[in-house]
Amino acid sequence: MTVPDTADIGQIYSQGERQLGGTVGHLDAHQEAALKAVWAKLLAHFDSTADTPIPVDKSLVRLSGLAKDAVATDDAAAVAQWYADHTAQVAEVKHQLVRDKLYLDGNHAPLVPGAFAPLLGDPQDSRRFSSAFWQACMRYASPDTYVIGSLRATEWDADKAFAHVVHSVQRRISQEIDRLMWEGDLLMNRRISENGLCIRTGCDKFGYPVFVVPVRLNIARERTDADVEKFAAYSLEKVAQLARKHEGRAVLLYDFSGFKLENVDLSFSKILITTVQELYPYTFSATLLFVNSWLFSGIWKVMRGWMDPVVARRTMIVKDAKALETFIPRDQIPTSMGGQLKFQYQYVYPTTDENAKMFDAEGRQRAEHEFAASVEAFSKQTKEWVGGSQSYNNESRTQAAAAFDSAAVELDPYIRARFVEERT
Repeated sequence: MTVPDTADIGQIYSQGERQLGGTVGHLDAHQEAALKAVWAKLLAHFDSTADTPIPVDKSLVRLSGLAKDAVATDDAAAVAQWYADHTAQVAEVKHQLVRDKLYLDGNHAPLVPGAFAPLLGDPQDSRRFSSAFWQACMRYASPDTYVIGSLRATEWDADKAFAHVVHSVQRRISQEIDRLMWEGDLLMNRRISENGLCIRTGCDKFGYPVFVVPVRLNIARERTDADVEKFAAYSLEKVAQLARKHEGRAVLLYDFSGFKLENVDLSFSKILITTVQELYPYTFSATLLFVNSWLFSGIWKVMRGWMDPVVARRTMIVKDAKALETFIPRDQIPTSMGGQLKFQYQYVYPTTDENAKMFDAEGRQRAEHEFAASVEAFSKQTKEWVGGSQSYNNESRTQAAAAFDSAAVELDPYIRARFVEERT
């Protein structure tokens, strides 16, 4: 039996070989049996919860701005009245969202449809477990990858992995992650967006994208707690979706250069750690902490206590560019960290045409129909596999997974706003 997440992440990168064991197409007998067991539980759970939708009760979308007051963004009169009533609030940078900045600059056209439409016909105030599950699977080329992420997080314990998937989906519904991605960075704090608190730079040794969090730019007094919680959820989901083209993997690099006492924010750190563990157990190939500050030692003791064993094994402290080179080629390390990559972040605001497909109702209907058909086909093949003796990657099920992949890619631009990385 191969359990790759027990390996030291530094050793894996030093060897320069991807650890394929425990991934789709590379499961041993024990791992395949665990995958089958979780799918059997999920299929039964889909049926048992079909008539029991989960409420959206902790929406991150409705924490501030127009959404908090349920103002439809395509109702020009209502929007104008809201801004007239909240002039002082939106003028203060600490509270100003990207949408507010655009509106105040005279850009009044809605950049996403005002009426959010959940996937597969679900209502706005609740979601079916199955709908949210399949939408979460869209981040990967195969739905198996989503399930395997929870298996790896629980060291291939099928019962624990099933519970992990259920909790993950329930949290996505409760926080309304689907609508958060529908609105996109319009809902983000302007200052956080312009500063670039989570930015894509280069790639690691395996070609996985590297996302840098410059911790010195996180100053609690300059934004609200709601803004940072919303930003953390949005950024991690964005990373997962952008990593889709790279085997669903990415590297998270916390840059503690210039770290000061004003940057100490344990609540933000805990949100990031728990969100990764609960929603993105497979996404991050490595989490690197680039540290040259004496302040960090005490904080690290607290942070490590929040990490589960699997995440802790994939987390490394690196103190200079030479140590970073174990994971990232020097020409992919920003010059600010001693590398050769000349990189300067500049936030580009959303434009009126980049989300055109979100306004195409007929196009979405066609894409969603194809997606629903691919879900049905993959579910059918999975039921046959669970109840039979074939391998999980038999030809029919593999073809169904490929059809799901194609349908998910086609549907994507109809149900979420574009990222800043997609407009630069």
